[in-house]
Amino acid sequence: MLVLSRKIGEIITIGNSIEITVLSHDRGVVRLGISAPKSVPVHRKEVHDRIIQLNKQAAKTELQALKDALKSAKNSFNMDKDNTNSNLNFVNFSTNDK
Repeated sequence: MLVLSRKIGEIITIGNSIEITVLSHDRGVVRLGISAPKSVPVHRKEVHDRIIQLNKQAAKTELQALKDALKSAKNSFNMDKDNTNSNLNFVNFSTNDK
């Protein structure tokens, strides 16, 4: 781990496209500004961990459970003759197991 000391207004660079600026510090809390390309996700650690957890859970989801969830979502929309909601597209999954 690299440990750095920085003063307010000083910048740390990561690669060629990421900059971290020390904005302030007060009573043990440091505020940082992070500039990164939109293609680089920047999250707090707890948010990143939750995203990983949800992705792992989604990867374990069975196809039938996904189909049921999509059917449920589709049925929750009010489709009447005057408003066909033609802008809504639902994925049609097919499997070889019958």
